[in-house]
Parts: sequence; structure tokens; C-alpha cells
Amino acid sequence: MIKVPTKCPICGKAMYAAEVKCDGCGTVINNKFGFSVFEKLDEKQTAFVLAFVECEGSIKDMEKRLGISYPTVKTRLAEIKKILGLAEGKSYKMNVLDDLGKGEIDVEAAIRLIKNKEAE
Repeated sequence: MIKVPTKCPICGKAMYAAEVKCDGCGTVINNKFGFSVFEKLDEKQTAFVLAFVECEGSIKDMEKRLGISYPTVKTRLAEIKKILGLAEGKSYKMNVLDDLGKGEIDVEAAIRLIKNKEAE
């Protein structure tokens, strides 16, 4: 299966899925569907996250499983955290503003995201 692109290869703006279809009965639903935050990860990063979950978060087990050092595991985790918007020291608002600056979301979406987060 081909991974759904989340950014336009031409202009770099965010993309969305417009149609989903049932393999069984052929039902088609058209709408503006969003993506999971994990869609931001490439195949290598996704495999790393799956291995980390299988190792129940044990960095020692990750070292053994992947044959990499502790600092390499930590570096890869930090990269993934940043991609997922979980980087330490960075507020949720700053992540939203970064997405706005990159053109991944528009101003209205940024305001909505910040207001929803504050309401939690």
C-alpha cells in the first residue's frame, strides 16, 4: 500500500484525503478527512516507533534490537518527538505557530487549535 502524502509535492502545503471506499461493499464517502499525527513520520521513523512500543519503552532493549547506541536511540526519539510536536521546551502554541509559518495550517486553524487546547 502507498503511504498517503500529507504535503503537496508541488507547493508544500498540507493535503487532505477527499474520499474513502469500502473494500467489501464499495461504499464511497466523500469529505475532507485529516491525517493522524503519525502520518508525519517516514517509514524508518514509523518502524522505530513500533519497535520502541514492542520493547515497552526500554532503551536498553532498543539498543540490543537495533544494534545502536544509547545516544543514537535518544537522538532518534528526540527527532520523532519534534516531528510529532512533542519536543521538550517548546509550548503547544509555538508548535502551532511553527505549523502556521510553514503554511501547513491557516490562521483560522491556528486560532481554533490554540483555543481548543486552552479549553481542555
